[in-house]
Amino acid sequence: MRWNHAGIKSSDVVRSLHFYCDILGLRKLETITILEKNYYFVGNDDFSIEIEAGNPGDQQAVPKEMTGLYHMALTVDDLDSLAAKLREHEVTFIIPPVQLRADRKICFIEDPDGVYIQLIQYLEE
Repeated sequence: MRWNHAGIKSSDVVRSLHFYCDILGLRKLETITILEKNYYFVGNDDFSIEIEAGNPGDQQAVPKEMTGLYHMALTVDDLDSLAAKLREHEVTFIIPPVQLRADRKICFIEDPDGVYIQLIQYLEE
């Protein structure tokens, strides 16, 4: 098996595409339509995220209050620079950049729908 993609239901697809592409720096890979509903894939050469419009009446998941999938993690080259950009765009930090292990820095952020994303920068020892 190989990883394929993660799927996110969004309350505002335009806002989510802006977050993942313009702020995080992923690219729009493709849009497919199934049964008259659009699914947008963003990512890079290593992974993709499927974004679909939520349904009226959907409730937002609250990761800190539920079991199951809790977050996704992305490896980045320069966490401090990315964190500065994220702050400029008023992205919510759950855990600001911190080095808890000798070999990496991490932080946790929220996407516009409250999805937790861990960002990891591996450090050379």
